[in-house]
Order: sequence, then structure tokens, then C-alpha cells
Amino acid sequence: MSFTKNIPANTNGRSWVVIDVESAVTDETGHKRYQRMERWVPATGKVSRRGYKRSEDPCITPRWPFQTVVAAAIMVLQEHVDGNVDVLQFTTLSAPELDERAVVQGMIDVLASAPVGAELASWAGMLHDVPLLMLAAQRHGLTLPPAWRWLGFGGNDTVRHVDFARTTTGGFKMKPVHMAEILASLDIPAKITVPAYAVAGLIYREEWDRVVEAVEMDVISTALLLAHWRRLFDARAEVDVVKDRILRRIEALRPDRRYMCELKAYRTKLFVARQQEAMAKMSTLAPWLDAA
Repeated sequence: MSFTKNIPANTNGRSWVVIDVESAVTDETGHKRYQRMERWVPATGKVSRRGYKRSEDPCITPRWPFQTVVAAAIMVLQEHVDGNVDVLQFTTLSAPELDERAVVQGMIDVLASAPVGAELASWAGMLHDVPLLMLAAQRHGLTLPPAWRWLGFGGNDTVRHVDFARTTTGGFKMKPVHMAEILASLDIPAKITVPAYAVAGLIYREEWDRVVEAVEMDVISTALLLAHWRRLFDARAEVDVVKDRILRRIEALRPDRRYMCELKAYRTKLFVARQQEAMAKMSTLAPWLDAA
């Protein structure tokens, strides 16, 4: 599912591709190959290898190389000359309609069509999303667009990849925290339909509608976080004005999602706060209007 708005590219403004993927361990065949390489065979009462707890032993519990990318959401944002941003594209790719190859290829297609010089934006993308995507792309023999081949080296470019897990912690010098902690501190809605720990269960139960809502909501939250972050460098538009524009676009694109009711209430709250602020300034700067 995607939406593309006919907005002319702004060659003077920045643009971002905001991503999030959901995955779960489903590659049992690959894990069995690994077990054979390690000469590991199951046995009743068999203990884990020295130095591992049973739940941490990769021979028993598959680790991230055996995760399958089952859903992704991608939002392309474009800066305007007035300092606001617009949603050029919001694409969702998910099982059961798409397999892993199609999901990853769909993401590559969006990257290929993004404005020239677009930057990546994510939460912990360099630690999770990019490695998973690159390994999946290699499994399926996919090729990155020329402008995005730097992702094949880990996606750690501090200029082209705004990874908020890194920027909010001073390059991981502060103790790493959950995305929801940062968003809560900035009063940004997040995890509306499901908490992060529950998504894997939804995947295993094949509750794809809820998986889609979870991955979309993470991208929306990351886009709102981007609105706060870019204000550090660009004073042309107030943060609430930028967030309002993004949220209005989302309301038009995903009107039937279960997270929409709360997002609408959040946007209304922002509007009322701005309205009250304007009224307070009016009574100070033009008190005669109250008298009238």
C-alpha cells in the first residue's frame, strides 16, 4: 500500500526516508544448517555450551540472522522553502500478501525513487533494521540503488543516516533507552495499538493487520521525532506546525487505522495549545481587543 503526492521536488531542501521493519525468527531451515555446522544434535537433558545460558545458546535459540523480515513501513518527507515538510510517500509492505523478498524489494524501490540526496531516518536502524535488510537482500540476490549502496557497509554514516537511538544518546555514550522513553519525554504518541514486546507474538499468530499498524505507528512516531530534531538546526517553522502537517497527511492516508483516533486527539491538543498561546499573546499585545 502506498501513496505518492504530486509535489515538485525542492532541490534546496532536505528530504528523509523514515523506515521501520518488523521481523521474527521463522527460518528454521537456516538454523538447522547452522546446527549441523556446529555439530550440534538435540539430546534430552543436554546442557548448553560452556559460557552460555540455555536461552542464549545460539545452537538452541536462533539469533537474528535467522529472522525473516515480514513487514515494513517507509515514509518519504520533503522540506519546503517555508521550513515545513510534506509527506511525499507512505508505503506499507507486509505478509501475507508479500514474502520477504517482495518486502525488501519494495523498500529498495522506494529508496530508488526518493529525492536526490535523501537521508535515512530511523530508531536504532543501524543496530536492527539495516543489518536485517542487508542480510535479507543478500539472501534474495537483490541490488541496492547506486545512491544507497553505502547501506551495504552497515548504514553507520552519521551524515546520511539520522539514527535517533544514536543522536539521543550522544553516540551511545549515554545509557541506551527505549524509543518510547524518548517519545514520552517529548510528548509524542507511540506504541498506540501494541507494545513493542508483543509484536513478535502477533507475527507468529499471523495477525497481520495489527503488525501493519505497529510498523506504521513506529514510522509515524519517528517522523514526529524528526520534526523535533530538525528544529535544532532550522527555526523557520515551529515544531507543532510541522507535526500538524505530518499528522494531517496521515489522517488522509490511513483514515481507518486503529491508531488514528488517538493521533487525531493529539493533533487537536496541539492546535488548542497553540490557539491558547495566541490568545494569551493577543491580550498582552492588544488589551483593547478584550475591552471591545
